[in-house]
Amino acid sequence: MRHPLSTMPLLLALFAGTTALAQEDPGAAEQAEHPCSVRPIFHCATLLADGSAIGHFGYSMQCPGDPETVPDLSIPIGEDNYFSPDPEDRGQPITFMPGRHIDEFEAEFTAEERKKAGDLHWQVKKISTRVDFSKARDEELDCTQLSY
Repeated sequence: MRHPLSTMPLLLALFAGTTALAQEDPGAAEQAEHPCSVRPIFHCATLLADGSAIGHFGYSMQCPGDPETVPDLSIPIGEDNYFSPDPEDRGQPITFMPGRHIDEFEAEFTAEERKKAGDLHWQVKKISTRVDFSKARDEELDCTQLSY
């Protein structure tokens, strides 16, 4: 029969690993425990005369229970909040609040990026939204009505 304390070194190692992770990235523990999920949204694109474009983005953070009692969620730019292809930081938020947020930020895309759009997307955690430069409006925003 195993002695109950024989598992103590394993438990201490697991605890130390978790503590080290939290010290390396304080937001990691918060993200792991946060009850909400963030869904990035591409609304539409405003095409500019020089061939470049401005993409309009929002997000929806769904939470179980009363969203008023849920803290904001911090997701720094990096492996859980990025644009692809690079640059990964295009001005997207790093603090997310419960609810639906329309036209939260705009990202500029060069004429060259527009031509090579392919799989240009914004990803938050494991959910992404693809940039579609042919999309001029959605149910929440009409990019043809915006002027620059």
